[in-house]
Amino acid sequence: MCEFIVNGKTLPIPSFFQVYNYGGGFGDKSREVVYADMTTDTPALLNYFYISNKYPHMFQAKDFDNIGTFSTIGDVFNNIRKNLIEEKGYLYSGYPETDYDFNSKIILLDSGASNIVKFIAKDVDYNVEAFKEKLLEDMISYYDFADRYKFDIVIGFDLGGKYTFKDDEKNNVELNQFYDSIDKDEINRILLEKTTDYMISHPNYYPKVMATIHGRTPEEYKRYAIDAINLERITGYHYWGFALGGVASSKGIDNSWKEGIVMGASIKKNAKNALIPARAAKIVHNIVGNRPIHALGCGGYPNIAMNYFCGATSFDAASPARRVGDGNELSTNYVFDQNPPKKVRGKDVSFSKMFVGGLKSDLTLFDKEFDYIRINELDNNEPLCGCMACDKVNSFRDIKTLYANKSVEEESFYYAKQLMNIHAILQHRRLCEKLVQYDSMEDFCNDNPTSLNLQLLEVFNQL
Repeated sequence: MCEFIVNGKTLPIPSFFQVYNYGGGFGDKSREVVYADMTTDTPALLNYFYISNKYPHMFQAKDFDNIGTFSTIGDVFNNIRKNLIEEKGYLYSGYPETDYDFNSKIILLDSGASNIVKFIAKDVDYNVEAFKEKLLEDMISYYDFADRYKFDIVIGFDLGGKYTFKDDEKNNVELNQFYDSIDKDEINRILLEKTTDYMISHPNYYPKVMATIHGRTPEEYKRYAIDAINLERITGYHYWGFALGGVASSKGIDNSWKEGIVMGASIKKNAKNALIPARAAKIVHNIVGNRPIHALGCGGYPNIAMNYFCGATSFDAASPARRVGDGNELSTNYVFDQNPPKKVRGKDVSFSKMFVGGLKSDLTLFDKEFDYIRINELDNNEPLCGCMACDKVNSFRDIKTLYANKSVEEESFYYAKQLMNIHAILQHRRLCEKLVQYDSMEDFCNDNPTSLNLQLLEVFNQL
């Protein structure tokens, strides 16, 4: 089995999903939509918290206020893209306006639950019983939204993870006390059962549904997955697949996830961080078999190989967009400077970062190890990879020139950043294409013996 067919569209195994966070910010988030044509049919993940406009937030986009006339989420984004180009002028003058249909992508909806949890908790004045009641109401709204706009896949509604703190949340005593006081396992199980009830009552539900697995420890994760399978047997409703929740970050993770794994001095951060999602994937795969397994937020480049060989069939990550998003206006003045100032007039000089290493167009390795490096540190003579983004320029120097040209044409700067972003996304996708050539992690790593891969193999062999 090398693919799934989802509502008539092909989802290769494995697949990398690009995260679109339009509605969660402006600038780069808008240009991701504008240049979507370069990602072709790369699957997309959207965040309900950002696009539903049900929850007021700082970057709320008016584009989502009146979408009731559209039949699909693809049509919604086609209209947004058209407006960004034609009304706002968010297109570099040297790039031709190109037709693109978002309906050609497989589009997955994730709830963005951690933000929803924070919003509801505050809305009900941190009353636990009122919170549970409101959460179930919002769960129904979420599933209705996914069906109404014909998302291809929907992730089971849950409590989400809590990996980042925003808007001074670290100092919000009430929020943190509330979050610590609720029984997350109990609530997630209730949500799973209520999701099943909802789906049974909606037999013609359009999206494929993935039950989200949770657990504080590997043993709890296993028990949750077993309970999900038992729930299927009891109710007769079968989920299309399963999503791995709560394992995208090692922050605050229980030490039992690392039991039995010796991390010697040779194992660096990237390989260490790949352990937890891989272990979660292996646990779930051993229980559910060859069914779709999506590793939520776990698709960073170093994680992909272990995720796949442990049973995950797809994954997403926002890291490509985040790395280019590091670049600010001040840095455009120093993009050709190997030793730029760290600050100018008290403000940080922060550069976008380019994915280097990875695979050539023929799926053979570049000599350089994978990394994200600051654009000003790029070797102008480094070979391009032949992806759709790299084909738009003749050298890395061209990307630097576009980046530096912000004072002349603002869209030049954003175009450069999207070339970097899309290059990284297509490198993630290219790795997925490479992995299917191998039957085992050992064969893949021995045939592609980068330092990272050999470290990953050392970890994998201990699982």
